[in-house]
Amino acid sequence: MLSAVAARKARLAQASDPSPPAASSAPASPPPSAARKIAPSSSKRKPSASNPTANKKHKQDRKKTAQTQPARYFARLDAFDAPQEAIVVDDEDEDEDDGEGSDPQARRPPRASSPTAPIAHSEDSDDDDLDEPVVFDVPVSPPVDPLPSETVAPLSSFIPVRNQNVFSLSLPELATGRSPRQIVLLLNAQDTLALLGTYSIALLHGSVALAGVPLHISPTPHRVFAPRSSPIPLIECLPSRSSSPKPAKPIALPKNVTEAAKGYDAVVVLQDLDTGIQGLGRICRTFDGCFAPSRWHRSQPCCDLGLDTAYLVTRHTSDLNPLVVPRSWDAALSAALPTETDESELAARGCTYLVRGPKNTGKSTFARLALNRLLRRFRRVAYLECDLGQSEFTPGAMVALNVVEQLVFGPPFTHPSVPYAAHFVGATSPRGSPSHYLDSIQALIQLYHMDVRNASSADEDVSELDDDRCAFLIPLLVNTMGWTKGLGADLAHKVEEMVEPTEIFSFDTPVSEDEWRSSSHPGPHLQEPRIHVLEPAPSSLFVHYSAADHRNLSMLSYFHAVFPHDTPPSAYSGSLATRWDTSLPLCAQPPYEVDVRTAFDKLVLVGAGMEDVVPSEVSRALNCALVGLVSCDLGTLDPHPDPPMQTDDGPSELLPYEQGAAPPPPHTSRCVGLALVRAISHTSAYAQLLTPVPPRLLASARVLVMGEVQLPVWGMLDYRALDDGGDVAGHERAKVPYLRWGKGEGAGGERRRVRRNLMRRGQM
Repeated sequence: MLSAVAARKARLAQASDPSPPAASSAPASPPPSAARKIAPSSSKRKPSASNPTANKKHKQDRKKTAQTQPARYFARLDAFDAPQEAIVVDDEDEDEDDGEGSDPQARRPPRASSPTAPIAHSEDSDDDDLDEPVVFDVPVSPPVDPLPSETVAPLSSFIPVRNQNVFSLSLPELATGRSPRQIVLLLNAQDTLALLGTYSIALLHGSVALAGVPLHISPTPHRVFAPRSSPIPLIECLPSRSSSPKPAKPIALPKNVTEAAKGYDAVVVLQDLDTGIQGLGRICRTFDGCFAPSRWHRSQPCCDLGLDTAYLVTRHTSDLNPLVVPRSWDAALSAALPTETDESELAARGCTYLVRGPKNTGKSTFARLALNRLLRRFRRVAYLECDLGQSEFTPGAMVALNVVEQLVFGPPFTHPSVPYAAHFVGATSPRGSPSHYLDSIQALIQLYHMDVRNASSADEDVSELDDDRCAFLIPLLVNTMGWTKGLGADLAHKVEEMVEPTEIFSFDTPVSEDEWRSSSHPGPHLQEPRIHVLEPAPSSLFVHYSAADHRNLSMLSYFHAVFPHDTPPSAYSGSLATRWDTSLPLCAQPPYEVDVRTAFDKLVLVGAGMEDVVPSEVSRALNCALVGLVSCDLGTLDPHPDPPMQTDDGPSELLPYEQGAAPPPPHTSRCVGLALVRAISHTSAYAQLLTPVPPRLLASARVLVMGEVQLPVWGMLDYRALDDGGDVAGHERAKVPYLRWGKGEGAGGERRRVRRNLMRRGQM
């Protein structure tokens, strides 16, 4: 009895060939070779060892007919049938392997005249693969490699050669009194150099641009932070110009370097920069190794420049992109920034610049570029940060006014600072407290016009500093938030009305310019601001890390930063972090222990739902919370209405907390920094605080303001035992508060399942 498959094959063969074999001229009859191959058989497989010659003959006939017969019209397109760009792999031992165990019926080619013909069995297709060459049309993916060199220019065109254009300097030769390694680079015009890591750079001769900013000739080095998490700044040698700035004081170089430099256009000194910032990668594992080259770069042959903290990179990879300044950015800055203008004209016109636009357009990157360009013309620049989520010099949830004196090369987490003035909003978005957000910005703008804008430099001798930049005027650069819809658009319009900018850099389309102008009319004594429309930054710059990742790293960088404790020489001088101490996690660092009743006058909780916190639960809310340290003017705070109540179980109100109280008014208060309440006692008034704020500023901060912002989870862990799954600061993981290990419990604790096989109506 025939099987069901064999019977169906025989029935289909008879139905497709009703005429006798003599009528060979009928177009529907198959060729003789095909007729022999589709003859029915009693079994699916037959032994073929008895007639090997016939098997070879059948194989040759099948190869001839397989090239002429088309495929069935209903057959699906197979990835192994397309002949274009295919790789043919032919096995020389096919004839030897097909001598035994082959089935002539299994090699039957598909028929074009029978749409109901069955699809070949999987076992039959395996036999066919042994006879015919295997054809793959799937493109063979190459190993992980950088982008094609024919479409993307290399990062570094500078080819270092020892003792020819690269020279190592010993410590006495530059008389710097510092031990880090130093090298001298001799560059020709149009040479580009990309360095990964941390280093300092000083220009001794020629014209060089770093990250789109031309450098002045000066022995004073500029600190550069170039991690893989952000675009890499490029060092570019510019053609020499006749109207070059006044040369700096000569620096004694070795004789061989001086002789070799005569044939080059620029002389640059690079030096190691060891600040301890690389240790942030051990704390926040998302950025682990971001200052070191990837494995692919380490495997490639590359010249060693002789520096310990900087590495030469030559080509692009998926996680390494250069910082390329678009032409519209450069044209807008050249048209907006003042050049050689009379001082009286600058004072009358004012220099207020505002950067606006939606998120993920490169707004913060452009603001940093504009800041550096302004510092080439002015000795100081005031930077007003209105973006609560992507702050440049302070952690999130703060609006701050910083007075910057040094060029800034690096992402925000590489230059945390103690601001000139700031206000703590308590959240990364002004959605919950828009009025307090606007009041804080208004207070900072008034402070700028009253105390900062026309700063006097009588106490400083400009001639001794050998600096010809403008010192009598401090311009203002405002960076707005990227929330430009709904309530965010209304807040942005209000900020623009308060700032009254003279120049606006807009990442919006030109269609929306009329809307912005109609919503912000300049005052009667001011002229209408000029609007410069900019193109967004390339989307490749925002692929690898999200805004939340950068915000978490900035917060951790702030708490591990070390600020100078000495009083700055000028009241306008900012306090940038000089180094980072990552030797201990936050859970193991020694804190400040303070008596809350005597150290603080008021405790305020701001944010959604904070007005419902009763006094008896405020200590639980403060535990492991981030708070703002606020300094208030005399007479700002009202005395506490009632003294702490005493009960049999102990004091029920140990903190000067008033439920539902408003934060201190911004016009009479300032936030000096943030602190972490590492622990607070429920039975006494002692609390443990961690803060990087210098001690000279802590005495005036007598108000604690708690908001919605929280410490990242990476800051709660002990990275010393994280890889081994050990304890946290000597305690078992299961007993550590505020952390849950393993699987979640309750509704919503399971991992959300996302279905991606559903089609939208527009996709149908």
